[in-house]
Formats: sequence, structure tokens, C-alpha cells
Amino acid sequence: MNTSFSIAPRHAVALSTGRKHLRMQGWDFTSPGWYFLTVCTKNMRSEFGTVVNGRMTLNEAGRIADKFWREIPRHFPRAVVDEQVVMPNHVHGLLRLTETGWDIDGLTARREAFGKPVAGSVPTIMRSYKGAVTRALGRNPWHRRFYEVRARDDLARTNIRNYIRRNPGNFDAVVNGGEPQSLGNKAVLDLPKVGFLASRGQANPHGNLPLKPGEAIISGFLSPMERAVFRAGLASKRPMIWVLPHGLNTLTACRSAIEEGRLLVLSPFETAIEAPSARRAVWCNQYVLAHCNRAVVGHLNPDGMLACILHEADPDMEIVRL
Repeated sequence: MNTSFSIAPRHAVALSTGRKHLRMQGWDFTSPGWYFLTVCTKNMRSEFGTVVNGRMTLNEAGRIADKFWREIPRHFPRAVVDEQVVMPNHVHGLLRLTETGWDIDGLTARREAFGKPVAGSVPTIMRSYKGAVTRALGRNPWHRRFYEVRARDDLARTNIRNYIRRNPGNFDAVVNGGEPQSLGNKAVLDLPKVGFLASRGQANPHGNLPLKPGEAIISGFLSPMERAVFRAGLASKRPMIWVLPHGLNTLTACRSAIEEGRLLVLSPFETAIEAPSARRAVWCNQYVLAHCNRAVVGHLNPDGMLACILHEADPDMEIVRL
């Protein structure tokens, strides 16, 4: 049975589960615009190569996945391929659909309905890409779904391009970086862990954090909603793991929680690094998703970095939206 970790009971809302709720519901995927797209492998298996010293080294399957992505505009004239990267177990790409016009089947763009694919739409492009890679490999490496973020302005597109470029380095640090420095009770790592993630831009939480018995909360505790959860966790003596975007420093405000074995603080960064940065914050959220058993998501900016990061999680992981 679930337990509720109350942070704002007056504003409790119904919860929805499943990654499909991270999709843009009701969006016309034939619309001109910029789309950050992610497709993962089945069971997050490493199909396309490995990361060595922060750089992606593609195997034959990875080279095929990379080649076919770059060739998307040859088959879909409205599509423009921007920044992209093939990772060991997923592919990221920023893709632009130009203004509505004639596609390869001579059809003008229209809304795609379930079971009625439309030529030139984002879902059709992704199905064609995944199918081409599958045929070339002679096997299907893909998870059944893909994920998207609508990059609505220049700032969002710049942030997403940087995110894609830095992805191999972050992946290397999260997966191959070894054990980070720690302060506190390492036994907390052995507990089942729920990752809590929320975008910036919302000062007050809007619901309860649903917890299962014995779960520890793991988070970077960076955004206002995350910090509210952290304060409530200290007050209720909930076991927590704090992933810092800077070096381990003296944490006087939560010293008692550390000494009592309820709080473990982790950081891969040198002690001399005293302030967070956007890149280190991204790493923290990626670390949280890589090491939690399930995730709870609070406030989510639709084209922010957290929306991008969530699509790197195991597609079969339980993700609950507040």
C-alpha cells in the first residue's frame, strides 16, 4: 500500500502513471516547428556502441542508426535534421518540420489520428526511421514508443543542442564514473529509491509525494518544489539521498539528519566547486533517474531540460506525474 508524504495536502491532485502522460497530448504532429526526439532500445540494452572518455564510439549498428537518421530529409522533404547523437541505448535528435507543403505522397499535412498515419508527420517519420534500422540490422532493437519535446523558441533550441552535445560526457560520468564522494549513511543506498524531479519556475508544490513503505527519496533538491520536499523529509525523518551539483561542503542545516543516518549526500565533484551550474544540475538529474527504482515528477516545463532528461529513463520505469 502506498503512503503519502504530505507537502501541500490542501492542493492534492489526482495522479496519473505511465510515460505516455509525458507526451504532448492532442498535439498536431504535422505542424511546422522544432521537435526534440528520443527513441530508446528495448530494455535499455546497449545496442549502438559505447562511450569512451566522454565520446561516443559507434559499432556497426550504431553507424547504421546514425546514417539513417541523417538521411531522414531524403525521404521526408519537410524534415530538417539539426543536432543529433546516437548513444549506446538511445538516439537523440533535434528535427525541424518546415511549413506545410507537398510531401512525398503528394498529400498536404493534416492531423494524425490513431491508426491513421499521415505522411510527413513526426510519428510517421519516426516509424519509418525505426523500421529502416530494423530492416538493415535484421532484428528490432527498439522500444515500441518514442518521446518528444517541442522546442518553441531560440533559447530552448540552444539548450537542447548543448544537451545533445554533452550527452556522451554526462552518460560516461553517470554510468562509468565510479562511486561518487559521499557524506552520511551509505546503507540508505540499499533501500528502494523514488526519484523526485521538478522543474524550476514554481515556488509552491501542488500535491502529495506518493511513497511506498521503506522508500528513500533521491533528488538533487534544486528547484523550489524539490526543496519543499527536502524540508518536509527532514521534518518527517524520511531517509533521503541528496545528489549535489557541486562539491561536498559543510552542510550545517542538515547535520543532524546526516549524523542520525537518515541522509546520504553524494557528489562526484571536487570540494572546491562551491556553486551549482546548469550542466552539473543536468548531471544530477540524470544520476537520479539512473539510480532510482521509480520516479515522481512535479512541476514540468514542457520544453525544459527536465523534459529532455525524462526521456532518457528506462521506458518501462514507473513515472508518476503530480
